Amino acid sequence: MTRFALRLPQHQARLVALAVSHHLARPGSELDADTLAPHTHGLAELPALLDPQLDAETAALELRPLQVTLLSTALSAVISELKIYSILDTMAGASARPRSTAAGFDDRLRTLFPQVAGDPAYASQLAEDTIMLRRQLPSPRAQELLEKERKATREAVRARRPWHFWKRWISGRRTP
Repeated sequence: MTRFALRLPQHQARLVALAVSHHLARPGSELDADTLAPHTHGLAELPALLDPQLDAETAALELRPLQVTLLSTALSAVISELKIYSILDTMAGASARPRSTAAGFDDRLRTLFPQVAGDPAYASQLAEDTIMLRRQLPSPRAQELLEKERKATREAVRARRPWHFWKRWISGRRTP
């Protein structure tokens, strides 16, 4: 199975950790849309691998194609949250009202990036950094590999269906 090796500077590793936290806080984010079963290797595996590396200069991750795709989606969602964070912070004022709809996002953001507590506009800079990080991901290649896997799975299922034997028999007897 193909894996993508990522070596991330500390700042980018923290952005990934934020995106993964946000992703996991959303109900159903780790469910396969086709089967409604939990992903075998989704982003739920990443916190245990990434969190111990957050204080190091760099973090190393090996991601499966599905994880790259899910991470790209998670980064997109975090970009949206970060872009409006300062506005929501202004609206919330001194209240303890959350600045995000994702449970725990505020706390995780302020833990990973303490500068945001003093300057909520710093979240806009983080959004720009996240956009750049997302562009660096090997998402097109991961999508291509996922599609190949899905196609192979569909063909394997189709080949095992005994009630379709007549289709194979007829297609084998056709002349060009």
